[in-house]
Amino acid sequence: MLVHWVWLATRQGLREKIAAELVRTFLDIEAIYIATEEDYRRLPEIRNKEIEVLCDKSTDHAEQIITTCRMYGIHIVSFNDAAYPERLRNIVDPPMVLYYKGCLPAFDHEAAIGVVGTRKPSIYGCKMSQTLGFQISRCGGLVVSGMAIGVDSMATNGALMSGNSAVGVLACGVDIEYPAGSRDIRRELESRGCVLSEYPPGSKPTPQVFHKRNRLISGLSCGVLVVEAPARWRTDYSAPCH
Repeated sequence: MLVHWVWLATRQGLREKIAAELVRTFLDIEAIYIATEEDYRRLPEIRNKEIEVLCDKSTDHAEQIITTCRMYGIHIVSFNDAAYPERLRNIVDPPMVLYYKGCLPAFDHEAAIGVVGTRKPSIYGCKMSQTLGFQISRCGGLVVSGMAIGVDSMATNGALMSGNSAVGVLACGVDIEYPAGSRDIRRELESRGCVLSEYPPGSKPTPQVFHKRNRLISGLSCGVLVVEAPARWRTDYSAPCH
């Protein structure tokens, strides 16, 4: 049931790789939900805190999230859904659910390219980000970005200027206007592509979630293009095995 997937995805402190291991071990989401502490201890790397949150069987929060999504037209796709991207299933720590607004692309059949870079690009970097986003989209590629100010947003603008779709991967709920002033581009993405997140509606962006967001950009894409970044800029876009 969807409520159990949302329940699993919202266990505070449960690592994504452990959630994925639970799915591989128990095979069925209902089996994960009704499992006991002894059952959970079958996973060699699981921590006591993770077992504790899994033993909390209340679905109240999950049901509230599902109700909120229905109210605001936010779609939910769970890990076992046919629409869930196979590329993303193959990373070490896939999210158990994705929330999105718009039309979810068939990522596994798309030449998806992540386009990322600094939030403070040069004039040249801005121009090239927009040009590359436009050309990737014009040539049949799907631009996937983090929607941040700078390279990401310029690449998304370029892709939309081509008349084709694009995807914005957010480090917050899809109902949150972030970055500030992105309302217009968000509307375009929702009408011709989508915005998506692993975080439920109402989730605010915090510094620690941005590199977690980056693994989704990498996982959904065939490759990642870094347009412009400082020499010591640390990236979190290492290519997963598809």
